[in-house]
Amino acid sequence: MAVVIFLFVIAAVFLVVALVGPYRLYWQARPHAARQPSDAALAVGRIAAFGVAGVFVLGGCSVQAGIDRATWSASEVREAAEDAAASMAADTQIRRDPTDGYASLIKADVMRAGEDQGPLYRVSVERAGDGHDYEISGGGAATTVCMHVTEEKSAEGGVFVPGADGGSGSSIPEYGLTATVDDGAC
Repeated sequence: MAVVIFLFVIAAVFLVVALVGPYRLYWQARPHAARQPSDAALAVGRIAAFGVAGVFVLGGCSVQAGIDRATWSASEVREAAEDAAASMAADTQIRRDPTDGYASLIKADVMRAGEDQGPLYRVSVERAGDGHDYEISGGGAATTVCMHVTEEKSAEGGVFVPGADGGSGSSIPEYGLTATVDDGAC
């Protein structure tokens, strides 16, 4: 952030030079008997000062955009979690690994939903307790959000798995998921 402020201060200095005019600044520093620069040279100096100020403003904005892309804000984390909750409700799911629960599915959905909001490698989804509560955070965000997942056995049945003898088999149930997102830890 200090770099951004520094670039904007330098831009402000060049803007003052351009607005005040190099003629006034030049003659306050030089004796009146010295040879005066031409009006064209002073106009070119003023235009150059505006151009340099613009370059420093553009550089400050670029650095700020880079800083913003490298971190998540609290609202971006919440928005990505809400989008992930809506995505999870769209399809039925097979029950996941009991130790992981739906954490990997939630992380994938949050990463998909937050593609343009922050660095994807800084997304963290942790299971909170033994239930289906998950704490979601993004790198740089000061807060986390809590996603509570409720699963309901699907009326469609499930996935049929044929047996080894070809005649018998079993069915793996599918679950419809609904999720709610709240601010703060679970």
